[in-house]
Amino acid sequence: MPIKRVTISIETREPGRVSLESFRVTLEDLTTILHEVELELSEHRHTRLSWDIAELSLGSATVGLEPASEEESDLADRTSQTVIRGLQQLSREQTRPEFFNDTALERARHLARIAGDGISRINLFSNVPGQQLYVTETIAINTQAILEHLEFMGSVEGTLELISGREGEALYFRVRDVVSGAGVRCYFPEQMLERALAWFRKRVVASGIIQCDSSGKPRRIHVDNMELVPPMESLPQPDDVKGTMKDQTGGLPSERYLKERFGGG
Repeated sequence: MPIKRVTISIETREPGRVSLESFRVTLEDLTTILHEVELELSEHRHTRLSWDIAELSLGSATVGLEPASEEESDLADRTSQTVIRGLQQLSREQTRPEFFNDTALERARHLARIAGDGISRINLFSNVPGQQLYVTETIAINTQAILEHLEFMGSVEGTLELISGREGEALYFRVRDVVSGAGVRCYFPEQMLERALAWFRKRVVASGIIQCDSSGKPRRIHVDNMELVPPMESLPQPDDVKGTMKDQTGGLPSERYLKERFGGG
């Protein structure tokens, strides 16, 4: 399978010149989107993909990125195609693309709003037919609508799926909420790290300030308390409840016990 390339090209009002800061921020936005989508695509991967610059044109401010090794080409292909399809979707509608978490959406919005310092347009494409788009303000508008959220105190419950703690970044784990089915990013303080590691792949209830997207689905929570949900086999079973009821009624059926205790026909 040939290695696919994702390329970003900055078109400027003054041909051949773009500010260093705009070039840096644009490339940073793109690489962050790639990383965040890769993280969602590959839930149990603990190291990020390595990208190499395979094309660099200073005159038109064009950068082409390819995976650093052929072993990573499959995930890199899926990541780059998902990113471009997602941005194409954001250019048409106010619907969250699959595998785009809030950080990816925030960077997409920022990328779409970079119009200063002489930039007239940003073009993003891969060497797969049909995968090309111009990053426009429409993407920023649609992304903003998706990111608008409601904050409230609450809890999410689900299996603790992933823990991330890269240097310089906030600690978080992810829970697949049993009510909405949404993957919720749970930011937690350092003192909860030991518990999070011990409860990995176990069912937990995380409580704190929840942020929901415009559709009402929880997307992130700043955790101030976390509890472990007991496994099903440790919970009282129907036979246990029946046994307890018989002890309380002196062995009489419930209906007869209630009649004798409280009267009635």
